[in-house]
Order: sequence, then structure tokens, then C-alpha cells
Amino acid sequence: MKVILLANVKGVGKQHEVVDVKDGYAKNFLIKNKLAVIYTSNAKDVLKQDLEVLAQEEAKRIAQAEVLKEQIEKVSLGFHLNAFDNNVFGSVSHKQIIDDLESKHNIKIDKFMIDSKTDKNLSLGRYQITINLYKTIKAKLSINIQGVDRG
Repeated sequence: MKVILLANVKGVGKQHEVVDVKDGYAKNFLIKNKLAVIYTSNAKDVLKQDLEVLAQEEAKRIAQAEVLKEQIEKVSLGFHLNAFDNNVFGSVSHKQIIDDLESKHNIKIDKFMIDSKTDKNLSLGRYQITINLYKTIKAKLSINIQGVDRG
């Protein structure tokens, strides 16, 4: 029996996929648990409309991510750390970076968007950190951290 999956089903297929399964499995499990509907011309039309809506939403998300990428890549954040006798005290955290982006540049990101390979605490120097915006869309954020001698 041909069915359209309404959700991902392990070993069967992904949501919105048309698959061929045994009649008993379709009726007694997939359809009963609202994981699939029988493939009919009406269901095919609904599936086509759903896929068009999903494609439009995906295009919208990609466009938003591209705009955010442009905004982030125009920004260069600067931080100052206290230093005494060439010893630096403290570091710059991801939270400080996120807060600075939002307060000074009105760009909102969350901690999960910062690439996991980036150090949690940054010391003196220049950095290019990667911000994962959406799927394969990534932005490079420039950060400059300087020491201010207090001694």
C-alpha cells in the first residue's frame, strides 16, 4: 500500500515521503498512530501544497540568514582587559560577545550559534569566530581584545 508519511518513521522514511509498505503495517500502525495517510489523488494534492509552503519557508529562512550574515560581517567588536606587568587578568566570554552584539549593534544571536570549536574564553589578540546562522550559512565575526595596563 502506498502511503504519505506525516512524520519521520525509523526504517521506513522521512516526513512527506511517499513509501510503499505492507497493508497491515499501514493500517494497524502508521495510519492508526497518525504517522501516515493513504496515498490518494487528494492526499497527493495536499502533499504538493505542503511541500510548496515548506519550500517558501525555507527560502525565507535562507534570506533572513543571509541578511544577518552581512550585518555580522560588517561588525568588529573591541574589548579591553586589565593588565599589570604584562599579565592579563580575565578573558572575554561568549556571553560578553553576545551581549555586545545585541546592545551595540542590535544583532541577536544565541550561544548555540557560536561555533563549538571557538574557545569559551578569549584572551588578548585578534579573532575571527564563526557564527552558524542556518544550515550551511556561516558568518565570520571579527573580535579585537587589547590589554590596558593598570600598573
